[in-house]
Amino acid sequence: MSDEQSEDDFQEIGVDLDISSHPVYNDPNDKIVIISNDYIKFRASKFHLMRTSQFFDGLLSTVESEEPTKEEPIHLDFPSSTISLFLDLSTCSNPSIPTINSEEAKTLLDFLEYAICDDLIDIGRSSLRNSLENQPFELLVTASRRNDLEMAKHALRKIDNKVYNEYFKSAFTEVEVKQYLRRLTRPYHLALVDAAMTTIEGSFGFQLPHLTFIDDWSTFADSFHPDQFT
Repeated sequence: MSDEQSEDDFQEIGVDLDISSHPVYNDPNDKIVIISNDYIKFRASKFHLMRTSQFFDGLLSTVESEEPTKEEPIHLDFPSSTISLFLDLSTCSNPSIPTINSEEAKTLLDFLEYAICDDLIDIGRSSLRNSLENQPFELLVTASRRNDLEMAKHALRKIDNKVYNEYFKSAFTEVEVKQYLRRLTRPYHLALVDAAMTTIEGSFGFQLPHLTFIDDWSTFADSFHPDQFT
C-alpha cells in the first residue's frame, strides 16, 4: 500500500473499508488526514507534522503550493495506537511517553525512525528500554535485532547471577543457553561467545582457549563488540 494511496483507489478495486474517526484527532480545522492500517482516520496539524518529522516535512512540502480538490489521505502501515502516540508527542512542548508494553514501544520506535523524527527517537529508545528493564535477556534480543550496541551493553550489565539463574531454570542450562543464543543476530551471537572466551592452563603449561558462560554476564559488557563480526 502506497503512503499516498487514496481511499478512492480502494473503492476502485472493490475493497469495502470501514473507516472510523479517531475520537480526539478529529478537528475539522486540521486538513491533513492519516489513515492507520487498522482503518482509523486521524486529522492532524500540518504545522506539527512538518515540525516533528522529516518524512512529513518532505511529503507535505511537495504539495504545499497545489490547490487540493479533495482530501488525499496518507495511508500508513502502522496501527492507530502508534499513530495516536506519535501525534501526542508531536503536539506538546515537552514530549514524554507513558508506560507502554514492549511491543507497543518497538512499534512506536519503528514509526519514529520511519518518519525521521530526530528529536523523538531517543525518547522512543528510552521507552523501549524501560519496557524491558526487568527482562534484560529479552532486551538483549531486541538490541541485537536493532543493532543497538548501547542498549545491548545496558542489558548485559543487568544480567547478574540472580537474573541468569531465574531465566535459565532447567537442569540443562547449556542447552538453554545455546537455544537463547540462536535468537540473537549472528554478530551479537558471535560477540557474546567471543566475550565469554577465557583461557585455562594446559597440562604442559600452554594457555588453551576455554568457552564458559558464567552466570554473571555483566562482566561481558565492556568487551562486547559485535561490529567486528559484521
